[in-house]
Amino acid sequence: MEDKAFLRAALALLSLYAVIGTAAEIVEVRWEADIGVIHIILDSWPGVWDGWRFFLNGVEIPMEGGWGRPVIRPDAPLSQPPTGLFVGTLPWLSGLERVDFPCCGTIQLYIPGEGFTNEFYYNLADLGCRTASTVECPREWMVHEGDLVIGEGEIHVIKGGKFFQKGNVYVREGATLVIRDTEFMMGRGEVPTVHVYFFVEPGARLIIENSRIYPPPPSLTEPGLICVMNQGEARMVNSETQIHYFDMSEGARFEMVGSTMVNPIGGLLQVTGGETHVVDSTIGALGLRVPAGGHLFAEGLHSGVYFESWDVHRLIPEADYELVLERTTLLKDELKGEYRHGPYERGWIFFLDPDSHVRLVDCELRKVFLEIRNETVEFHDLRVGVPSSLQYRDIVLEDVVVMGQWPFEIHNARVAIYDSDYLFLQPSGYSTVRLVRSHMVEFIPRNFFGTMIFEDASWTEAGEIIGGVPYHSEANRFTMRGSLRIEGLRENLQWKDAWVTREFELFVRDREGRPVVGAEVRVGGWVYRTDKRGRAVFRMTFDEENYNRPTRVEIRFHGGTIAEVNVDFFTSSPIEVRAR
Repeated sequence: MEDKAFLRAALALLSLYAVIGTAAEIVEVRWEADIGVIHIILDSWPGVWDGWRFFLNGVEIPMEGGWGRPVIRPDAPLSQPPTGLFVGTLPWLSGLERVDFPCCGTIQLYIPGEGFTNEFYYNLADLGCRTASTVECPREWMVHEGDLVIGEGEIHVIKGGKFFQKGNVYVREGATLVIRDTEFMMGRGEVPTVHVYFFVEPGARLIIENSRIYPPPPSLTEPGLICVMNQGEARMVNSETQIHYFDMSEGARFEMVGSTMVNPIGGLLQVTGGETHVVDSTIGALGLRVPAGGHLFAEGLHSGVYFESWDVHRLIPEADYELVLERTTLLKDELKGEYRHGPYERGWIFFLDPDSHVRLVDCELRKVFLEIRNETVEFHDLRVGVPSSLQYRDIVLEDVVVMGQWPFEIHNARVAIYDSDYLFLQPSGYSTVRLVRSHMVEFIPRNFFGTMIFEDASWTEAGEIIGGVPYHSEANRFTMRGSLRIEGLRENLQWKDAWVTREFELFVRDREGRPVVGAEVRVGGWVYRTDKRGRAVFRMTFDEENYNRPTRVEIRFHGGTIAEVNVDFFTSSPIEVRAR
């Protein structure tokens, strides 16, 4: 009888372990600064909601606490499904500033049919958490505000613990920065660009050992994309990084061993010079420069490659830099959903000198950068996700599937692009760029003083109109005109110390849709009149102070106001107005 009782108890215990083993896991706890709540992230959603129980520091607390007490609910409708839970209060979803819920402790959930999750320790005290709790949380993060500059000849070691850097990092000539056994979180702080940088100057050293390098969650701050501009010497060993791209310049050296360089939309090793050796590692994307006079002939090139032992000269014999990959994986270009196409980094990327000799046939690439200098040229029918072909000088792409975007660097040139999508344009000098029935997904002018002309074109996703930043663009002062739809850009565009003059077309029609001839269009102290088509053309100059601020445009006819409309940089042109 005792044996049977023991067997029943053992089976019950095994059954309990089976339930516990299948429970969802808490993988992260964040502070959502914009709404002042705590966000619990699960590795999977169980598919049920009724009957959940919540344990804080080992003690069960109510999940529907009522006004002024913590309320715990899914972070999205069950049909989506959710990714986890919000800890907030009523009216749902209100912040925790008046709620007694600590910014640190342990959280555990009980899920019916699955059992207990893991017990997860969290500490958000250094990450902006503010509640009415009197619990004193230990400080875990060393926070550095502003650029971190390692001066010439200095050796600076960041070792152990957690370090939150808000701004760029500069390692000056002859200096050394060591990041060892550290969680290194890096946000933009006051940096005006989307990217936040490590700048390693010639003769400087950056050493990353047994560390994690990653951006803060979007909920915490402007996270930015972490980049390394290496002109000196860098070494990365046994480290997990979410570096967006790592740029190798002429004269630089980089050794990467047993490490990863991958984030959800990036992880590019961009090699245009120097000596690079990667061993037992994983990267998200590989960008290679083909120099003037260099040859690149490839057929059937695809992402998702394991390199047992590979030298760049197998692909580009005249490459004037060294790159060796050993037991290294280049991830497959499997970005999905909103990240499938656009300004993201996966798989193969090439930077083609205009005097290079290139034949790419039936290849799958993320991007192919073309550089246009001091000439007039046209391109047609460049598409993403489908086979496209292109010929420019001695560069021939035949049935190439570009997954990300079509990038062009345009220097003092006249370029027209027709019936194309997902364009990434970097104009400079006094270039004139014309887009006809085409779609621009990223726009980064650099010292640009020319003109952008749009004809039934669109601009979405991303852009940086920046001046006065040495590593980005010294100045931007250019003109945009024509028919352009701007969509989904308002939250993503970065702007600083730059000026753009936009020319808008405005059509005024009466209630029956007929043109209103001779109407006055008043904007910014100027008066314009509509022609026989009811059309007026006016200009507005935008800077970082007013680009996102509406300006009132008044339309008057026979002494009375017949319509008003607000206009800012993001307003699509032409503008259609109906008289009231």
